[in-house]
Amino acid sequence: MSLGLWGMSRSDESDRASDAAVERKRCERWFVRRGLPHLIHDYSARSDVLTRAAPFLALVLFTETFLVFGDRWKGWGQAVVFGLGLSVAVAGVSLVNRLRGRRWFQLPDRVKGWEVVVYLGLPAVFAGAGSSGSVLADALSIAVLNALLFAVGYMITSWGLIPMIRWSLRHIGRQIGQMMTLLAKSLPILLLFSAFIFLNAEIWQVAHDFTLPYFSMVAILLSGIVTVFIALSVRRLAVDLEHFSAWSDVRGLCADTPAETLVPDDSQPPPNTPRLSRRARFNVSLLLFVSQIVQMILVALTVTAFYVVFGMITVRESTLAEWTEVETLTWENSWAVPISLLDAELLFSRQLLLVSAFIGLFSGMQFAVSVVFDTSYRSEFAEDLGEDVREALAVRAVYHRALVEPAA
Repeated sequence: MSLGLWGMSRSDESDRASDAAVERKRCERWFVRRGLPHLIHDYSARSDVLTRAAPFLALVLFTETFLVFGDRWKGWGQAVVFGLGLSVAVAGVSLVNRLRGRRWFQLPDRVKGWEVVVYLGLPAVFAGAGSSGSVLADALSIAVLNALLFAVGYMITSWGLIPMIRWSLRHIGRQIGQMMTLLAKSLPILLLFSAFIFLNAEIWQVAHDFTLPYFSMVAILLSGIVTVFIALSVRRLAVDLEHFSAWSDVRGLCADTPAETLVPDDSQPPPNTPRLSRRARFNVSLLLFVSQIVQMILVALTVTAFYVVFGMITVRESTLAEWTEVETLTWENSWAVPISLLDAELLFSRQLLLVSAFIGLFSGMQFAVSVVFDTSYRSEFAEDLGEDVREALAVRAVYHRALVEPAA
């Protein structure tokens, strides 16, 4: 009888461990979908980052098997070499899986040295097999390209940039509402500042003389300044969001999350979650940064679109020709596109687009500066975004108490 009870006890423990593993996976996938993968306990490059990047790397490896279609082989020879190259790629992946004790075509649960060697080495062999020129140079160039793709894929996957941007875009309606609220406060000053620039002949002459590469350099410079201001603001927002005094504070934040049913009773000791690591803190700041970048881009695009329409209505072709000292505005010299509306001739031009974009960039920069230095702006911005981050940190507190600590 005691042996039967012992067997039942072992079975119950196994079931509880299995359920806890499932709940843990749910919470960790939720962190990834929110763009906060570094909130996962013991976040590992081998088991967490590269495994999620594996489908992308496998697609690159398959695509580069077509490098055997070079100029060395002709006719059916190319098909034969391609078949051999594809067979070698499949055999290499399968062999690595069998050496790891996995199924033949299973995606890896841990990525180690052999997987990286196969990814970097096989495409270089394909490039060399299809080239009739310098085999070593072609193979080396593909290996370097794959190393760069590997590094980019690692960075994007490690910090959850794609889920982070996707999450920000899903909340774009709320972002627009926030933006319009904050923008309405600065609208009088913004219009006074921007209208003075817009109706100034010198700015149109500058826009006429601008080439697209030089305008891109100016846009990058202004965007860099905005990036610094936004980084300063999110650094302040990320402070002191991870502390909770009682589980009652956590329970409401965990509603509609995978941790909703795992929150301890109020009688339990208060949350004592480990402090965020440096990488996790940076991940939280990065989420706030991306969200504010989305708002800044919306401001810049809104102001740009407004002045494009405003300029088409107010700036006539004769005025534009006088300001830019161009006798005839054509598509070749100004991207000029006449538009007939209500018995009037409106004109879209390159100068109009560049001036509007220039004002839009400055408006986005002013908006970012206001969020950083104006207390009312910053409080309204922080209230909503801080709540989202606070929710993620509440789930992390439950995740550690209910799933990580018992497993340890």
